[in-house]
Amino acid sequence: MRLRSLLAGAATLAALSAGLVTAPAQAAADDPIKKLDPAVRIGGTHRAIVQVQSPAQARSLAATAEAVTPSVENVAPTPDALAGKLDFFVYEGTAEEFRKIAGQANVVSIREDHLNSPNLVRSLAIIGADKAQAAGVTGAGKAVAVLDTGIDGDHPFFGGRIAAEACFSAENADDKATSLCPSGAPFQLGAGAANATTDACMKDVSPGDATFGICAHGSHVAGIVAGKAHSSQREPSNGVAPGATIVPVQVFSRFANPEYCGGAENTPCVLAYDSSILTGMAYVNTIAKQYGIVSVNLSLGGGKYDTVCDTGDGADFKAQVDQLLAQNVATVVAAGNEGHEASVSWPACVSNVVTVGSTDVEYPQVGTRTDDVSSFSNRGEMLDLFAPGWPIFSSVPDNRFAGFGGTSMAAPHVAGAFALMREKLPDASVEQILAKLKAAGKPISYTSAGKQLTTPRLDVWNALPRIECAAVYSPKASWPGGFQASVTVKNTGTLPIKSWKVTWTFPDRQRVLTLWNGKVSQSGADVTVTNARWNGSLAPGAATEFGFNGQLRGGADTPPATLTCTAA
Repeated sequence: MRLRSLLAGAATLAALSAGLVTAPAQAAADDPIKKLDPAVRIGGTHRAIVQVQSPAQARSLAATAEAVTPSVENVAPTPDALAGKLDFFVYEGTAEEFRKIAGQANVVSIREDHLNSPNLVRSLAIIGADKAQAAGVTGAGKAVAVLDTGIDGDHPFFGGRIAAEACFSAENADDKATSLCPSGAPFQLGAGAANATTDACMKDVSPGDATFGICAHGSHVAGIVAGKAHSSQREPSNGVAPGATIVPVQVFSRFANPEYCGGAENTPCVLAYDSSILTGMAYVNTIAKQYGIVSVNLSLGGGKYDTVCDTGDGADFKAQVDQLLAQNVATVVAAGNEGHEASVSWPACVSNVVTVGSTDVEYPQVGTRTDDVSSFSNRGEMLDLFAPGWPIFSSVPDNRFAGFGGTSMAAPHVAGAFALMREKLPDASVEQILAKLKAAGKPISYTSAGKQLTTPRLDVWNALPRIECAAVYSPKASWPGGFQASVTVKNTGTLPIKSWKVTWTFPDRQRVLTLWNGKVSQSGADVTVTNARWNGSLAPGAATEFGFNGQLRGGADTPPATLTCTAA
């Protein structure tokens, strides 16, 4: 199983994440200070965009900037495919360094590198996780195990919420596979065991992996599951379950074999033996209750399977999944990135896992549209859910953030959703939660082997059990000194409600005189209406209505701007 196949498209997004659209350069005043955004004039280190007069000048000016503090790697690399096409470069340094760079004649401006590209902010809104977090559902008290390439444990996105760590990294001299465990041994348990910033991950790697190392994938996946925004970082969004803890398990090995890595230019690479994955799952099984693990994320795989693989290739894996299911732990697996219309990779082909395909997030620069099936995503009848997978911005080693794409990025949205669901449904089975997620998801239709299939795209907010209502005000009639209106109350939650209350403020001091189908109280311009005895109970999706005649008090008949509905 080669992880590289699950990273299809990642390099493309990494090249685009710096932003390809720039405003026309406008020369600042001669004073270098006036070229500096106030945000980068203060103490500390900043990441900033240095805009220059023309793309042809970017490389030489970046070299000049690099020499300001030559012992530090302070200029972000520019993708070869975009060389000579960008009229800016990214520099990470201090205010004093920025003043020196601003003194160059062809530097136009230096501003803080804000994050405005498609990232977790957008994907969270797509699946409704932002609404869940706003309602206080964060996965608190739950944990998600991430079997991957380890984690950058001190990344601020994780905020000290790493519960346990392990490494199962097989060695094989014939395959030129060596351990990625920090100790150098083929396995390691305890704090730091899944460290993704060791020399084995970061040093002597190919140019394409020079920035983040060969173990970046696991940190990116873990950030999608449970990253939490912090005031000191530039990432403005949370992961799906920011209250959950993370159990990172390193199951990959470092391969120095060009045949396995897809050529010398991709060597070394990381690949995982089946035995390492199975050992990691067995480890999770032993600690599931201790740490409250509710799901295991596996953004890995290989091969092509158009039927369930519970026997043969998948038999031992299924047995491990069965053991996790017995402890109410879901195993969430990426479907694979080969673009197969009617098949998935191993171990996504096992019947008792949650198999996840990828949909796009709108990003005009690469032409993606929200909820289109990603071109690289495997799909078909074995798919359980879709989730956003391209492009996704998340954490990578060295306390940074980057954009990757793949079903690898879709699966952790679902793994995190299990933490949110389990917080509200602690006794529900994996099967029951999956059924709710599938029933609540947005239907995505596509062609698979000549047939039209529909697979739900994750919408965790719609699946979460909740009590809520909404109210809509409708003017009906008016006459000199008076008016009539009605209000529709709808159960917009997923649970039945027994009672409701609607409040609003009249903008022109109107007064309610007589009201039917409810009980009213009014203080000044503030109105409160509660349900009548016969219309308080509403099933999900059901609605009722109350109406009233009112008095105008010298003003116009202006409807209230907002109505607030609360339910119990």
